[in-house]
Amino acid sequence: MRAVLAPITMVLAVLFSLVACAQEGGEFKAGQHYQVLPQAVAQKNANKIEVTEMFWYGCAHCFHFEPTLERWKEKMPSDVSLVKLPAIWQPVMDVHARLFYVADAMGVLEKMHTPLFNTIYNQRQMLAIREGRNFKPDLAAIEALFNKHGADGAKAAKLMNSFAINSKVKQGVANQRAYKMTGTPEVVVAGKYRISSSLPGYKGKSNGQELMLQVADYLIAKERADRG
Repeated sequence: MRAVLAPITMVLAVLFSLVACAQEGGEFKAGQHYQVLPQAVAQKNANKIEVTEMFWYGCAHCFHFEPTLERWKEKMPSDVSLVKLPAIWQPVMDVHARLFYVADAMGVLEKMHTPLFNTIYNQRQMLAIREGRNFKPDLAAIEALFNKHGADGAKAAKLMNSFAINSKVKQGVANQRAYKMTGTPEVVVAGKYRISSSLPGYKGKSNGQELMLQVADYLIAKERADRG
């Protein structure tokens, strides 16, 4: 009798688990956990479902979100790609966005991303020189930081105000506006859905950042189903 009951118990447990998952997904609502953008933004790769993280190197919430995002990335399905978009809404953030684009253009973003976070957020070194209300890159400090981590510091400093990086910044700002960004970190799925912990569905939640990625998974599945 016990031999019969054990499998039945296991089946029931699986069924209850599936029901719970379905209920959880059903609780993710537009306007509560994510917003539908008024106009979809074109993806870099139409063959992938892009998940875009909007962040700032000086943001405490972004700094603490990074490990959670990296763990999520390790399990990311093959039809999904992660794109990072540095936010700009004040002059010093322009400098920090340029650092991201420079590291990316040099092919050393994986090497420099964490050091940039540690330097700007943890150590409070802005890598920028104030000029009135504006900032310009601290080229000497930038060169030293890139050299310290095995990258070409002189090349990084030279690229900071280059035409290529200026174009990247302009495009990034245009995307940021199209995504209707309100803060950092935020996540956009498939250029259609913006996820922000400032939305009502995250109020009072202690696991807001983990919940953001659960919502991302839900929207990825939705987009995959919509594409057929």
